[in-house]
Amino acid sequence: MSPRLLLASASPRRRELLALLGVRYTVAVSRFAEETLSHLTDPVEYVRRAAEGKAEEVVRRRPGCLALGVDTDVVAPDGTILGKPKDAADAHRLLRLLSGRTHSVYSGVALFQSGPDGVVLRREVRVEETRVTFGDLPDAAIAAYVATGEPMDKAGAYGIQGGAMTFVTRIEGDLSNVIGLPLWTVGEMLTAFGVPLWGPPDHSLEKPADV
Repeated sequence: MSPRLLLASASPRRRELLALLGVRYTVAVSRFAEETLSHLTDPVEYVRRAAEGKAEEVVRRRPGCLALGVDTDVVAPDGTILGKPKDAADAHRLLRLLSGRTHSVYSGVALFQSGPDGVVLRREVRVEETRVTFGDLPDAAIAAYVATGEPMDKAGAYGIQGGAMTFVTRIEGDLSNVIGLPLWTVGEMLTAFGVPLWGPPDHSLEKPADV
């Protein structure tokens, strides 16, 4: 029997993507404090540590389960990690920074499995990179996109699954990674941990749980 899978994320986009793999899971939002990683400047190290922290916090709190932790960050061409915009002006600034250039999106993916005593028995962590190129964006296009409100809750001030799809001229790597969950990587990792894929999903399990 495969271990119970917990998704350590409240992101509706990650829930939708994970459902595409046909796995049974429950949402268990992690209480990991990402601000403890604010000193890190290397994006690969940051997403790795954040994903580990999210998965480990949940799996220790819920012994005998398998926790999936994910962290996705948009990184500017100069290597700066781009967070969510503070306001509309900041969203415009971030999109202008990405206009006509290639940037990277990194996701850290961590799977932690614990025994009945909460001790971590097994873990695997991977980092995926996707490179995204935007065309030269007219100020009017940026302003119109910002006015939709879509950029305001997204790292880098854009959602590739939404209106920003029209900005993209080239993608190198996994598109689902840019949305927030690299599906091929996650599928490989879940299979290695004995979680069956492609079965009929039980949507009743996808509600958030305070675990």
